[in-house]
Amino acid sequence: MTILGTAFGMVFYLLQVVSGESGYAQNGDFEDAEPDDYSFSCYSQLEVNGSQHLINCAFDDPDVKSNNLEFEICESLTVNSCLNFNKLQERYLLKTEKFLLIGESKVCVKLRGKIVTCKTIKIIEIVKPEAPFNLKVIYRKEANDFVVTFNISQKKYVKKLIHEVAYHQEKNENDWTHVNLSSTKLTLLQKKLQADAMYEIKVRSIPLADYFQGFWSEWSPSFHFKTPESKELSLSYGPVSLIIRRLWNNCARNQKR
Repeated sequence: MTILGTAFGMVFYLLQVVSGESGYAQNGDFEDAEPDDYSFSCYSQLEVNGSQHLINCAFDDPDVKSNNLEFEICESLTVNSCLNFNKLQERYLLKTEKFLLIGESKVCVKLRGKIVTCKTIKIIEIVKPEAPFNLKVIYRKEANDFVVTFNISQKKYVKKLIHEVAYHQEKNENDWTHVNLSSTKLTLLQKKLQADAMYEIKVRSIPLADYFQGFWSEWSPSFHFKTPESKELSLSYGPVSLIIRRLWNNCARNQKR
């Protein structure tokens, strides 16, 4: 019996060792399983609704299970307490007038009330402007050019922006031409574009890196325009087409005779 009891004891000990090495704990969980990656990114939009500012955050890993996760922001606020974000699908939003726009704030992720990760941010350095709108292209026949205009939201804080205009022939999907400018008007010379072709054009904006910094806005809705036929092409082929039609008519009349 002593030998049998010793054998059972050794077997029980080996089972414990094996289960421990394989990562199983007494409660059946994985002790050495990798923790979830709660890294996240945020951007701000200033004066989205009068004097209210917006912070928009999301996890870098879209597969993070966010059912029990919360976001909060502390410091550099007009109140002493922290503020909680509202969840909208996979994003966390906070719109308020209580941002000081100076100093650093701390944004934290909480799981069932316990902080799991935090990030220090400056709201004025993660600004993402609203997308430009009302993009138009007008052809000026007398000047042989195209005038591109668009509008941007007028803001008290973020006034200086750099705009990126991108355009391409629709048949060349990936061959984009990019132009950076600080105004909301651009002139495209007709001779620089392909004649008798359809073009797509769009624009986006980013804060000029002085006091306010950040990210590119979303692209504006695209505008489509067509370039006229080449004058040389019209002049060269116009008379020839007329001569061919006249010869064809003469041949037709001769055949009837």
